[in-house]
Amino acid sequence: MNGALEHSDQPDPDAIKMFVGQIPRSWSEKELKELFEPYGAVYQINILRDRSQNPPQSKGCCFVTFYTRKAALEAQNALHNIKTLTGMHHPIQMKPADSEKSNAVEDRKLFIGMVSKKCNENDIRVMFSAFGQIEECRILRGPDGLSRGCAFVTFSTRAMAQNAIKAMHQSQTMEGCSSPIVVKFADTQKDKEQRRLQQQLAQQMQQLNSATTWGSLTGLGGLTPQYLAVRSAAASPTTTISTPYCSSMANVAAVTGTTAGSNAGAMNSLTSLGTLQGLAGATVGLNNINALAGMAALNGGLGGAGLTNGTAGTMDALTQAYSGIQQYAAAALPTLYSQSLLQQQGAAGSQKEGPEGANLFIYHLPQEFGDQDILQMFMPFGNVVSAKVFIDKQTNLSKCFGFVSYDNPVSAQAAIQAMNGFQIGMKRLKVQLKRSKNDSKPY
Repeated sequence: MNGALEHSDQPDPDAIKMFVGQIPRSWSEKELKELFEPYGAVYQINILRDRSQNPPQSKGCCFVTFYTRKAALEAQNALHNIKTLTGMHHPIQMKPADSEKSNAVEDRKLFIGMVSKKCNENDIRVMFSAFGQIEECRILRGPDGLSRGCAFVTFSTRAMAQNAIKAMHQSQTMEGCSSPIVVKFADTQKDKEQRRLQQQLAQQMQQLNSATTWGSLTGLGGLTPQYLAVRSAAASPTTTISTPYCSSMANVAAVTGTTAGSNAGAMNSLTSLGTLQGLAGATVGLNNINALAGMAALNGGLGGAGLTNGTAGTMDALTQAYSGIQQYAAAALPTLYSQSLLQQQGAAGSQKEGPEGANLFIYHLPQEFGDQDILQMFMPFGNVVSAKVFIDKQTNLSKCFGFVSYDNPVSAQAAIQAMNGFQIGMKRLKVQLKRSKNDSKPY
């Protein structure tokens, strides 16, 4: 018998093999049988032994299988963490063996939706008993005790639950219900945690957008005082604006990574953003120097006189203006903006990169994040030229890292400052500059 007590007949199909720890090493199968039999007939007992000893010595634990599942659960309820055997310092530990874990409750538990509110537990049992043994049946009820029109049913095996889904899902529309009955596996703890993370992320993204689009929250009406102040300063013959403006536009072009590095290149970028702003109902003419300076005044708190303080001050103001206009455009039209970018990205077939220092590597993304999510998260910091989450080709699941490229290094640095260490659920994002292709070449 190899140390086991066996019978010719077999245990029930849903019987559980139990692991039992904290038993005296001196005990044999005989003493163990006497311990377990009050809870039901025992099919088999296996003491775990150390084979390096001669003769092999008990390790102080065993496996026991009862003929019925009910007996195993009753023994567990009576012994686990409760009864301490003679000579032992800790109570018995009794749980399903590792090999039984595939039969966990969450793998066999069904959610039943669109149930008639007139049904009780017994009605549900009758409906589903044809598919196998039901361990638990519960209708969800409100504080008033009335049915909420849904229930949970736990079968003895996963196969039974799967058969119930195949046969019953959307098979009938019950009395008082607007659509057919829903039969699916109940949400696991992991599913619930994932949903909680998504909700938490949505809230954090909302807060982030509120905080980073302050320039647009006041409405473009907020431009009026500064716009007028700068307009009058520009009209004054004593104010010289053209030279600092021209040189600073070249600086903005250099800082933001506009290609030509010239006034025309920078103006083209600003004009394209003006198109987005026009779609949002904005009234600022971006080809108008006064309007641009007005935006600078809004973003940088710059008065009309500030424009005469030399190239550096104007450059800062215009850089802020450029950034503010982008943020306004992206915030005003996030869906249109992001869909358009993702379509361009898809059409290109590969990830588009920005200039040196404008490309970010993002680690620790939530598993469920896609291109749209990462784009919307990084859009407030500047003009995104591509946003890509990497997908495992075999599993089609996210690898939890991706790239975001801006058209200028200033936006990339702003994104690093704001988003590196940003917490989403249990994860903290790691945001850093992507290494240049030249970095890996020694010469």
